[in-house]
Amino acid sequence: MTTTDVVKADAAAGERGLPRKTARRLAWAERTVYGAAGTWAAIGPQMDVPWWAHGASLATGALTGVVLWKRSDTEDWTRRLVSSLRSLPVLGWTAAYTGGLLVPVFDYPNGWPMLGAAAWTAVMIPMAPWTRSKGLARAVDNLPVLAGEPEVVDAEPVTFADHMRLLWNQSQATGETTLEGIRQYDPNEPDFEAIVLAPVGHTVPRTLDERAIAGVFDVPVDAVKTAAVDGYGPGRLAIQVAPRLAEARRTREALEMEAEDPGASLERIWAEYVNCTGGAAPGVDLVAYVIGEDQIRLRIAAPRAKRLRVNHEDLCSALGIDDISRLVMEGAGPREAVVYIYRANPLLHVRSPTVEDLTMDDRGRISIGVAHDGSVARIQLFNFDTGRAQHGITAGTTGAGKSGLMRILGAAQRISGVISWMADVQGGMSMPEMEGRIDWMAKGPAETMQQLRALHAVKEYREAHSRGRGDFDFHGEWCLIQWTGDEINRLLSSLDQEVRKEAAWMIGDLQKTGQKVGIGVDLAVQSLHLKELGDNHEIREKGKEGHVFLLRTASSSTQGMGLDGIAPIGAHVSPIPERIYEGAGAKELFEGTAATEGVPTPGMGWLITEGKAILFRTFVLKKVNGLYPQLEELMDGRPMPTLTPGEARAAGAAYAHRGTVAAGKAPGGPSRPFRGGVDMNALNAELERVADLLEADEARKKQDTGGLLEAPSPMAAAKAKAPTIRERILAALQDHPEGLALREIRTAVGCGTEGGPATRSVNNEVSTLANENLLVALGKGVYRLP
Repeated sequence: MTTTDVVKADAAAGERGLPRKTARRLAWAERTVYGAAGTWAAIGPQMDVPWWAHGASLATGALTGVVLWKRSDTEDWTRRLVSSLRSLPVLGWTAAYTGGLLVPVFDYPNGWPMLGAAAWTAVMIPMAPWTRSKGLARAVDNLPVLAGEPEVVDAEPVTFADHMRLLWNQSQATGETTLEGIRQYDPNEPDFEAIVLAPVGHTVPRTLDERAIAGVFDVPVDAVKTAAVDGYGPGRLAIQVAPRLAEARRTREALEMEAEDPGASLERIWAEYVNCTGGAAPGVDLVAYVIGEDQIRLRIAAPRAKRLRVNHEDLCSALGIDDISRLVMEGAGPREAVVYIYRANPLLHVRSPTVEDLTMDDRGRISIGVAHDGSVARIQLFNFDTGRAQHGITAGTTGAGKSGLMRILGAAQRISGVISWMADVQGGMSMPEMEGRIDWMAKGPAETMQQLRALHAVKEYREAHSRGRGDFDFHGEWCLIQWTGDEINRLLSSLDQEVRKEAAWMIGDLQKTGQKVGIGVDLAVQSLHLKELGDNHEIREKGKEGHVFLLRTASSSTQGMGLDGIAPIGAHVSPIPERIYEGAGAKELFEGTAATEGVPTPGMGWLITEGKAILFRTFVLKKVNGLYPQLEELMDGRPMPTLTPGEARAAGAAYAHRGTVAAGKAPGGPSRPFRGGVDMNALNAELERVADLLEADEARKKQDTGGLLEAPSPMAAAKAKAPTIRERILAALQDHPEGLALREIRTAVGCGTEGGPATRSVNNEVSTLANENLLVALGKGVYRLP
């Protein structure tokens, strides 16, 4: 077979096809013309226009017909087809227009010519013959033509071997050689082998190497192999072109390499599914990685001048992780982060606390749990650098582990010599083992209010006796006090408006000024919405100054409010699931073998402190009969830090009465429930014993308190000290015997100032005093004392 050179017809760049954008514009313009022409063809013949206007329309059609006749006199069928397409719109329009002109001559209905014009328009607009003719002409112009003299060309290839021979013959790199003995390995695959045969007396060119052959068949170079033909000279060359075999070989080699080097697999996955167009994080580079037995640690970075933005779920999908709790991402600045991938969730099994964990170190820190990487999670109770106590806030829905965290805090405070006051607004149901093991355990809203008033009184006592010191002496005469309010939402959103306002004011004031005198405030809430915090914005903001625990929350808004203003740069805080199911992926679900019993996650959450966000879980305590004996063992036997005598007097009778024995409980602890049948004699004896204990305890309290009064409400005291509007008006006029105008009286009593009375209240009170003859009206709104 001789080589046939096929070349493209010489054509300018603009003639090699009609670009889509140009074709759309041309079609739009053509259809607009058809719409306008069709409208004129319908109404033009009926209008009173000069005769030459009708004549021009008819002459255009006649001229177009003549041009079409002349161009049809050719053997080039393409030219005839293009001319017909271009003439079709003009000839059809002329026919419709002529029909409209012939209405009065033949006296047939006017509707038929209009219908013809409408039909012409309806056909021409979607057809766009002029645009189609240009596309057809340019497509034909770009068809390949034979170079030189016309030669007989082989028929179109009908077999795989014919097609391979055609590709070989069309290539200039193959010279005068031919391709013989083609054998396809698989009818469904392109892999084959063949013999390259040079003309008699010639050799296969040295330039016909693997690279040249790969170019002929457009396959990778490693898919081509060459070898000499046994028993023949250099005029024959055996070749193998096997792109599928090469692809399988590359995959096998990659798997073998990845088996020996897991990092290579990780780099490939990152390049194919993460840092690629349409990937989980385009542009984010895998800077470094460490592969361990149970953990893979990645260091990732966004390009310079860009912020790192990685979706947690998308990254899990790209890396093939079904359980999103196995991937943790910690930010390290605006463009870098560290990603931890675990074989199993690292916080499913957490150890119990030890005395060393709960003992304050020289930086004022205690350990409250275990971080996801195995390190301990610590918080500060006291900052020795600033000399101030620390506040904190814990947010989590019911069952998230807030009470368990508060228990650990209470135990750590007692072990570390901190006076621990705790309030369970729910009535003592959340932390029953704390009663009797910390200095004061308040139960219920009423006792919580007494505790807050006593704590506020202690704060004022310390402020009055701190000798002007601006920080707290941790090793001085006073002990650090940590007040913990569990379920404090119930108090701050109380239906009693006075209780709600007073509680919010005292907590806010303790947060603002208590740190300097060694009083820290920890709040445990279900929601961080202002309506749940007594409409006090400062309670939420001050609570976030020390440490924030974000456990499992019911809404993302609570998480956002907890992070607002304190979220570390680049923090990636993922939600906490209610349960973690091991072996519950899509494969297990499909096969019906998925685990149905998940592991609950109370105590698991994010700790935001000292500019870092840490995924952690509180130490786990074993519950026995509703209590935690292990925690009791840690606390029992440790000294119980309490207030000094002076502080106790300031705290008042409520502090002296703390730990009151409740009905049904003996001094040694909760009474045991009756079992079996009810013995009335035994029941009466038990009731008499409890009554005697209560009476003895009441007598003891009266003797111990020595007539102490209840700590007053700071808001009530402030109201009692503040003069009334009447007193302010009389005091202002006392200094002006000549009298004052009403406007001057309002200014003198503080109208328009923060905390000042309303203008209407002052006006009403002045009128009342005048009616009672306690003021003398001098006319024109001027008053003086009688």
